[in-house]
Amino acid sequence: MKTRSDIVKVGVVGVGSMGRNHARVLSQVEECDFVGIYDVNEFRAGEICASYGCKGFRELDKLLNEVDAVVVAAPTWLHGELGEKCLGHGIHVLMEKPLAANLEEAEKLVRLSEENDLILMVGHIERYNPAVSLMIDIIKKNREPVISIEARRLNPFDGTRCLDVDVLYDLLIHDIDLALEIADSDIVDIFAVGRKVYSNLIDDAHILVQFENGITAVFWTSKCSPRKIREINVTTRTRFFQSDTISRTLTIHSAKDITSEVDGGICLMGDFVVEEFCRAEKEPLRAEIEDFLDSIKNNRSPITDGRRALDSLMVLDQIAKSLNSN
Repeated sequence: MKTRSDIVKVGVVGVGSMGRNHARVLSQVEECDFVGIYDVNEFRAGEICASYGCKGFRELDKLLNEVDAVVVAAPTWLHGELGEKCLGHGIHVLMEKPLAANLEEAEKLVRLSEENDLILMVGHIERYNPAVSLMIDIIKKNREPVISIEARRLNPFDGTRCLDVDVLYDLLIHDIDLALEIADSDIVDIFAVGRKVYSNLIDDAHILVQFENGITAVFWTSKCSPRKIREINVTTRTRFFQSDTISRTLTIHSAKDITSEVDGGICLMGDFVVEEFCRAEKEPLRAEIEDFLDSIKNNRSPITDGRRALDSLMVLDQIAKSLNSN
């Protein structure tokens, strides 16, 4: 049985579509006491509180006085202000991605968390998807050089996605975070093109990133597709990894035999094998929240800490500059 000292008191700030999901999962996790919700829309907050048996707060300060940690799922333009306030109260923060609306605010949040020895985590949820985590584990254990990374993250423009940020900060940021983890190298060159389609922001973009260690990463991210797609593929010398984060499946195509040089100095692949790994039962959001709670209790960095999230934002900033300059 859990003692009170094992239980982290948690609140949610902002209960739009993602905040609702956080509230649902927090109400199911034994390692926390889901205290309550703050949202400017009191009616919406009241509905969710009634569903999950928590308390609604009309003032953010009153919520912060009763919790050890918060999930901030408010619009991106509020992340800097809300994050600074929560960290200033000595509260651990799980910030929905992106960390902040700009680099200056993001850097300030990271600095505040480190100066006050507080956990600052960012909701790069794909890192907790079993298809992705298994792929990364296999790549790192085999230590076979990666040749290329290719990601497609497409969504319909149906009003369900964030409308206050462009496609880079809404969708691409997930794949940039994954590419940085897989490549584990500095970036030497970026080329990006994109366009506005349905909004006044970039809705569709194609990006090429060249890493110092020779890896090439190509991204297609869009809010203009009638079909929702979430795929990240990785090619090594003998393997091709296909990761689908919607179905949570990983398919690995392997060439078990790489023959020695034949006529003309060409090496040939042979003995092809296909392995398929099915979805795990645990929901990625639950795995993310459990990592957040465990990092608080054990005073360790979560998988997606503030500094890694800052790295991703720095790359997005360079991509945005490339888009603007062609």
